[in-house]
Amino acid sequence: MVSFQRILRFYVLLLVLVLAGCASQQTKVNQSRQIFAMGNLPAASAAIVQSIPSKNNVYNLEQGNILRLMGTHRLGQSNAEFLAADAILRQNELTRSTIKSSISNVGGYFLAEGIGKDYMLKGFEGTFLAYSIALNHVLLGDWDNARVEVMKMVKREQDIASFNEVKYQAIAEARNKGINGMQGTIDNRVLQGNPMINGYPVNTISDPQTMSLKNSYQSAAAHYLAGFIFEKLREPSLAAPGYRQAIELRPDVPFLQDGLKNLDANITKPINTSLSGTTDTLFVVETGFLPFIDNFKSNIPIPISGQIRFATVSYPFIAPNTELYNPGQIAIRGQLINLNMVTSVDSMARRDLRDEMPGYMIRGASRAVAQILAQIGTQRAVQGNNPDNSNQATLGAIAGLITGLTMSEISSADVRHWSNLPANVFLARAQIPNGLQDLLIRVPSGAMVGRQIHFQGDKNILYIRIFRDRASIMSSNDIQAGLGSIGQPISFVLKNPTAPIIPPSSQPILELKR
Repeated sequence: MVSFQRILRFYVLLLVLVLAGCASQQTKVNQSRQIFAMGNLPAASAAIVQSIPSKNNVYNLEQGNILRLMGTHRLGQSNAEFLAADAILRQNELTRSTIKSSISNVGGYFLAEGIGKDYMLKGFEGTFLAYSIALNHVLLGDWDNARVEVMKMVKREQDIASFNEVKYQAIAEARNKGINGMQGTIDNRVLQGNPMINGYPVNTISDPQTMSLKNSYQSAAAHYLAGFIFEKLREPSLAAPGYRQAIELRPDVPFLQDGLKNLDANITKPINTSLSGTTDTLFVVETGFLPFIDNFKSNIPIPISGQIRFATVSYPFIAPNTELYNPGQIAIRGQLINLNMVTSVDSMARRDLRDEMPGYMIRGASRAVAQILAQIGTQRAVQGNNPDNSNQATLGAIAGLITGLTMSEISSADVRHWSNLPANVFLARAQIPNGLQDLLIRVPSGAMVGRQIHFQGDKNILYIRIFRDRASIMSSNDIQAGLGSIGQPISFVLKNPTAPIIPPSSQPILELKR
């Protein structure tokens, strides 16, 4: 017969392995994020392979973004990863469209989120995916396929709005039946001046910028990009709604209004095919990094069989962002071009969490009940028919505790996310003289980074992703760059420029930390 001590050691070892495994995975994810922020893209790619060996759609999103930033020669591979994630998302969208006629079906679908291998993208991640694929196509010179993706983005936003309406009805119905996780609503607690709910820092999802968003899934930068693509393709009837939607999402940004105001004049202007003249260039600059999303755990009382038991519930938590960066301006041929912060992905993520919090409460409470029932069942099974035996009773209590801890890990909120998205997207637009031009932009380290870009043609999109001390720079019309093959990032870094093109007085500063 197996001794009590050996069984006890087995359960203790099991507990250690469970907790050690969780810590190891968390460490790997943190390491990959730090490597990416430094701009070491090959190492970041390798770290993602180690962090997500199952190669699910989170892997596709992370690798797709990393490959894109390695240069134009990797854009095809980037789109392959993005399209793999998009195929899974489209299947989820199909499922949602078939069940949204039933509130009960939608409720069951919502409660099951986070259980499967593949991750169910948040609304803003789905629209950013379409934006990213469209941008890849443009950087490859394929404006027609970029058009397909921005049309898909608009349709996706409509589907999100339609599904959310039914989902929120299902959540309200569940709350009316008494299924909840926290007492009181976020809005009421904030209005009362209390930034905490059961210890949860509500202020991290209730700041003014987050609250000013029309919704969590529409991006003004993406819609302006759509307008620019349609304008390039000479489709003013589609370009105008894109620019108009961008204005509606960010009415406080005058830059966006110029796109709509100048549309007719731009459309009627003859296409420039000469080597002289200027190129209408849209600058898309992505900066900063999303903070890590983790589980915030809280204990709630649950009445079971006439007794009050406590279970651990988990809700996603977004930490304050410490890496928001505003580069201020771009310098080309001595011309300073002001950048406009048009989309805050950081705020979109926080608004999504805020809007979804009632559902997270219900899901957490429902899984907490399952956690308690599993704990009781395990304890009774180990005790068997002899609950008075002290060894059996002790072992049953330990088994119940370990089951509760394991179920607590299983019932944790699904905090998977597209982690290497930028925190902010800046836009600018200018007529740039054709030919080979020097481009410079300042990065958070204070260094000026840049490369030479060949400008030509009618319309051009220049894409920049800023890291801590470097940047990836690509251009849709760059035929032959003077410092390497087309689209290669980090062509040169000027640590101490002798005559900075951007004067010290215009050196950008870090934005306020949320």
